Amino acid sequence: MRAVSGKACLVSVFVLLGLAIIFVFTMCSNSPMIVFGPGAGDFSAKLCGDYLLFRTSAYHIIISPQNCDSTTPIIPTQVVEVGHDERFIIAKRNELERRSPNDPNDTYMQPTCDVFDYWILDTHIPKVYGSLTQEEFVQKRQELGVPDNVVMKDVYEYRKNE
Repeated sequence: MRAVSGKACLVSVFVLLGLAIIFVFTMCSNSPMIVFGPGAGDFSAKLCGDYLLFRTSAYHIIISPQNCDSTTPIIPTQVVEVGHDERFIIAKRNELERRSPNDPNDTYMQPTCDVFDYWILDTHIPKVYGSLTQEEFVQKRQELGVPDNVVMKDVYEYRKNE
C-alpha cells in the first residue's frame, strides 16, 4: 500500500473545497453567496446602508448586503455601472446568457452583447426596482425622487487603489 504525501493530501482538500463552493454557489443562485477568491481583480466597495458592490469574478459583479437571503433585495450580476447617495443605489447591468444554450452540461454564463437593463435600489425600505429599460429607469427615477447628482460610473472606479 502506497502512502499519500502531505502535499498531495493538501492539494486534494483545496480542490474538494473549491468544488464544494462552486456547487453551493450554483445551487443558491437566488441567494448570492459572497466568495472572495484569490483573484487579483476581486474587490468589494461600501455603497450605502448595508449594501456593497461585490466583484468576485469577471462576470459576477453584484450589489447586496454582506449577509442576505432569498428575500433580500439585490441587484444581480453583472453590474457594469453604479451610482449612489445615502439612500438610493442606481445601476446599469449587462445581461448574461449561456455560452452554449443547447448543451445542458455547459452552464457558463457570459455577457450578452449590447443588452443592458437598469435598476434602482431604495435602501431605506429596502426595495429594488428592475429590470427596467432605459426609458422606464428615467421615469422610475423621477417618480422615486432619485437626485440628479446621483450619476453612474464604471464599477472598476470603486476599486481602491492598492
